[in-house]
Amino acid sequence: MRRAGHGVVVAARLLRGLLATVILVALLGGLPWALIRFIGWPLPDHLPTLAEIEGVLLGPMTANFLLRFLACLSWVVWALFAVDVARCAIEVAHDMRVPGAIAAGPLRHVTAALIGAILIAIVGHRVDHGLTAGTSSSTEAVTTSDVRPVAHMHNSAERIVAARSVVALAPDPETGVHDSLWRIAQRTLGDGNRWPEIFDLNRGKPQPNGGVFDRPSLIFPGEEFKLPTEATAPPEIRSPSTTAPVEQPTPKAPEPPPAGDTPPPRPGASGEAGFRWGEELFVGLGLASAVSAALLIARRRHRRRYRPGSGDRTDLPVAPVVYQLRLAHLRATEDEPDTTDGEPPTASEPPLAQGSTLPVGVRDDREVALDLASVHGLGLIGEGAPAAARALLVAAAAAHSGPRVICPAEDADALLGHRTDQTKLPAGVQLVGNVEAALDALEAETLARARQSPNAQAEPWPPVLLVARAPERHRQRLQAVLDNGSGFGVTGLLLGQWPAGVTAYVRAEGTVSATNPGPGERLRGMRMFRLGDDHLADLLALLRQTETPDESDRQNTPDEPEPGLRAGKSARDQSDAGLEILSGTADLADPPVPIPPQQRPSPTGNQQDALAPLRVTVLGPVRVWWRPRPAQAAEGVENEVTSAFQPRVRELLVFLSLHPDGVSREALIAALWPASPPEKTTNALNTSLSRLRRAIGAATDGALSDVVVTGEGRYRLDPGLVEVDYHRFAAAVAARRAATNQQDRIDANRRAVESYAGPLADGMSTEWLETARESIRRDAIDAVAALARALVDEDPQQTLDLLEIARAFDPHNELVYRDIMRLQERLGQLDAIPRTLILLTTRLAEVDDQPSPQTISLAERLQRRHDLRTDAAGHGYSKAG
Repeated sequence: MRRAGHGVVVAARLLRGLLATVILVALLGGLPWALIRFIGWPLPDHLPTLAEIEGVLLGPMTANFLLRFLACLSWVVWALFAVDVARCAIEVAHDMRVPGAIAAGPLRHVTAALIGAILIAIVGHRVDHGLTAGTSSSTEAVTTSDVRPVAHMHNSAERIVAARSVVALAPDPETGVHDSLWRIAQRTLGDGNRWPEIFDLNRGKPQPNGGVFDRPSLIFPGEEFKLPTEATAPPEIRSPSTTAPVEQPTPKAPEPPPAGDTPPPRPGASGEAGFRWGEELFVGLGLASAVSAALLIARRRHRRRYRPGSGDRTDLPVAPVVYQLRLAHLRATEDEPDTTDGEPPTASEPPLAQGSTLPVGVRDDREVALDLASVHGLGLIGEGAPAAARALLVAAAAAHSGPRVICPAEDADALLGHRTDQTKLPAGVQLVGNVEAALDALEAETLARARQSPNAQAEPWPPVLLVARAPERHRQRLQAVLDNGSGFGVTGLLLGQWPAGVTAYVRAEGTVSATNPGPGERLRGMRMFRLGDDHLADLLALLRQTETPDESDRQNTPDEPEPGLRAGKSARDQSDAGLEILSGTADLADPPVPIPPQQRPSPTGNQQDALAPLRVTVLGPVRVWWRPRPAQAAEGVENEVTSAFQPRVRELLVFLSLHPDGVSREALIAALWPASPPEKTTNALNTSLSRLRRAIGAATDGALSDVVVTGEGRYRLDPGLVEVDYHRFAAAVAARRAATNQQDRIDANRRAVESYAGPLADGMSTEWLETARESIRRDAIDAVAALARALVDEDPQQTLDLLEIARAFDPHNELVYRDIMRLQERLGQLDAIPRTLILLTTRLAEVDDQPSPQTISLAERLQRRHDLRTDAAGHGYSKAG
């Protein structure tokens, strides 16, 4: 049956070739014969005079004149066609491949189609004689032997022993897919990833184009390649191109809460395993998680540049799309069971990327991932193709497995949009000159990986993704590059049709309405992820901020003289001796301001609500203490009741604690439920207040029923019932700003340092907390810096202790570590300087950074200068003696 089907294919190919031959002969010979036979020679037999030309041009048009004009035009077209046929024939004889018809006129297309059909009929018929029995037409293998034909073996594997060479097939006339080393290795050796063996065995041999075989992506139809000595081909060869998309399971939905405790809906939730915001953004929760993590790293990098004492309160600006993805990630985690005391649980989002597998969309409420390398590239067409390509591009760039995205500069505007700054892209996104340069880079990477491990390694290769418009001139080479790189993580994402891999038609709303036959069929009906131009620019800018900063972006170098240092020293001596964080004058510049009555500290340093029955600490981990007998609180009679408050109730408690004067309903709703519909926020607020009252009653055994005072549309904690540690810290900061003399400022700074017990609501992850947390942290650092500035001359050791406190407040600030090393050198603690440098290196590694060369040079100079001082003192003592 299979042999009969194969005979039909061969007959059809021969019939097409015969028909093309007849048409070509008719056009080359029949057209001139018809013109001469029925029209004759259209031009005059003598040179026309000027009067005859004038008579023809000015006289009425006759049928004979029109017929002769059309005959002349036919002769010109026939001549051009004959020249094109001759050129195509020469090209076929030289390269033995179907002539290209890209970027040419209609004559070239007709010529290429006819010559190609004849070539396929001749070459394909010759190739079919070498087919072994039982080989399907879709995996046609051609083997020639110098000894004997290949024998078919009826066992579990077909062993090719006598065959030593294989002939490359002509392009498929239906799809235009060319042969490649990967496809040859797949059908002859049983494993496409063994193509480097064929490449090494045939490297340097002559090729039909007159060159030598030194590029695995350049082969010609009919070209013969030697095979390894022994190759095993399984009877059923499964190409990786038939790998089906992987559907990742959706995280298990949490159990519904009891009646009356319905949590607010997730932002953008629409019953799908993804996040939607507006018409231009629909992404997976894996990307939202990656963007959330990138935002945390970018904030750390930005905040570590803060100069203590400067009074600067500007934080990292966050684009709206980044803010929404951060909220989506936080809302996805808040519904998980609370497994820790005060620490947010970890969400179980699907992974963003594994090897060359990327999430591409959602179908049936399940996220669908596609291995782009195994399907030999993905082509997207349709109105929604650019948005889908942008979503896949940023997913690949945000993956943590070290991906590399290569994009030709000539396609950058179409793929990256006009708003993206192409000069400031993440390190994982590389722009190259054109498609040829991109293919060179992909081919070099493929060969390098093939040399490292000829066989597939255990761990997936970090993907190398080409993002470009589907080329026409280099389509054959691109297909060979993606074929050969499929086993090494080299793949492509193309705008345009891609018959050699998967082609999907994406509608404007993101639905895949059609695909080519094969592994892409399961994508039909899926809703692909999508991303707008502006969103892509914002996300790429965020990813760049998470990378190691350039040398020009680092903090000021210690070689620059610092203000306020003693005169008479060189710039280097000044930078080594002066403390950098003590050069700010923010406290002195701030004019005195009045302190609100509720923030005025008592003479003992405590507020009037020091003996309140409920004590809440929000600086550090959120903790709640119950005092059954407030009079005995000083003796330590307190019970911790933090476990009675659920995470959502703790968030409400923290927000109210930060506003001793009260907060409006609108501000409260905007902070805690930023993405909830307006009609649901009132119910959510009332539910949260009810849960807070129940928690208070359970924690105090019914002694307290409510601690929230409501009036005039504002909510605040009752100061007679609740004591908050932040209120003491805020009062100290206000007193520092209102101080009129140095001693009052020192006392206020000391109270602020003593009151600050750690980051605001440490362990709680909500977006509204970030700004308040950073502002409070900088207030504490400024207090430490100001206190150290007042004590540095009279008590260096206490100043060093204060800088250690500042280091705990800001563990990634390089300036603090520099000043610590300077004081350690002044106090003679030389052994501590390298340990401080090691600690700084460890801390900066947490944000993928490292100490600047200036800091390393400072540590070396401080130790060397101290040694020189010791030597000089020793010589002076000897002379005096």
